[in-house]
Amino acid sequence: MREKRCHFHLALTMAVVAVLAVPATFSAYGAGPGQTEETIPDGVTEEQWTRLNDQTVEFNELSNLVRYFNPAVQNITQSISNSISNFQYILDETRGYIRDLEDDAEELEDSGATDSPEGLAQYNMLNMTVKSLKTSTDSMGRSLNYMNRTNSNVTQAVKTYTYYANQLMINYSSVQSGFSSLQKLVETDTVALESAKISYGLGKVTQSEVLSAQKKLFAAQSSLLSMENTVDNLRRSLCLMTGYSSDSEPNIGTIPQLDMEELSAMDLEADTEKAVRNNYSLISDRHTVSNRTTTGVKSKKDSISESEQTIAVTMQSNYQIVQQAKTAYESAYTAYEMAKLEWGKAERSYQHGLISQNQYLQSQVGFLQAESGLKSTYNDLYLAYVTYRWAVDGIIMTSH
Repeated sequence: MREKRCHFHLALTMAVVAVLAVPATFSAYGAGPGQTEETIPDGVTEEQWTRLNDQTVEFNELSNLVRYFNPAVQNITQSISNSISNFQYILDETRGYIRDLEDDAEELEDSGATDSPEGLAQYNMLNMTVKSLKTSTDSMGRSLNYMNRTNSNVTQAVKTYTYYANQLMINYSSVQSGFSSLQKLVETDTVALESAKISYGLGKVTQSEVLSAQKKLFAAQSSLLSMENTVDNLRRSLCLMTGYSSDSEPNIGTIPQLDMEELSAMDLEADTEKAVRNNYSLISDRHTVSNRTTTGVKSKKDSISESEQTIAVTMQSNYQIVQQAKTAYESAYTAYEMAKLEWGKAERSYQHGLISQNQYLQSQVGFLQAESGLKSTYNDLYLAYVTYRWAVDGIIMTSH
């Protein structure tokens, strides 16, 4: 009996070490949006779950798509779930072992064995072991409660991958916004080339001018092809990030409208305090145990202070980027309004035969480029603002 308990105690210790050290290397479980038959997760309504499983990626759904379908997050979730189950098993077994030891101590006392020095020593050893194990189980119980309550590793992973999903979707929108103007540019250059060929046949232009028009068309076609490839790569990356299979082709939604009043109400000082308080790297540093020497304590304090200063500098930089992006967006909006007026004039002139088709198309290209510029600067502003907000929420990357 005693030998078995010794073996159990050793196995228990090794198991605790294994549970605490378990890495998140489990294979992904479940399936992507629209392919899962799993029950609806707690805290998610049937309506929300249906929307998450449709074939449209909406910006405001990215966090939940990442949480429930991103393979890496699923691995972490499964790993932690397994760790919690193992931890609970070890805790239950340890408490059972404590009860056995308490029963043995009670039997010794009831039998009168404690009247002898040997028996008393054995009784005291049992009580000391019980006391030590109870201290361990109390600590394990608190750790288990914390793991059950917070799942902080999962939360951090969800935020980190959602940050990247935000970046991908905004960049996708930015690149795609240039499609219309490039397509129209290809159309315009095609018309210009045909016109140049006709004029060359009539002796009105030189061969060099035809070749120049041809070169311009090829450059526009090359740019359009490059943009198509970029959009496709961004779409595939976003699908991977949100759990869609590689052969899925979900619709990618639009970027939401910013609340400009909220933008104007940004409070850098208050937000910096929150960023310092919420930053995950800094939280980890604060909980890192120093070697309890004067040098070790000072080194830890200096390191934390330096990290806080770095976060403050990053917040200042992010804030300035938002302000610069806002100014650029306002300028682009002015240019867009002017281009819209010019485009309106060109439409009327073309209807009355006052300008050529080529001039008409060039005016349309100008408008579409201004429209593309407006969308692009808006996306830059949105990206700058969400990057700032992620920093406040504890997620700061080295670049954005």
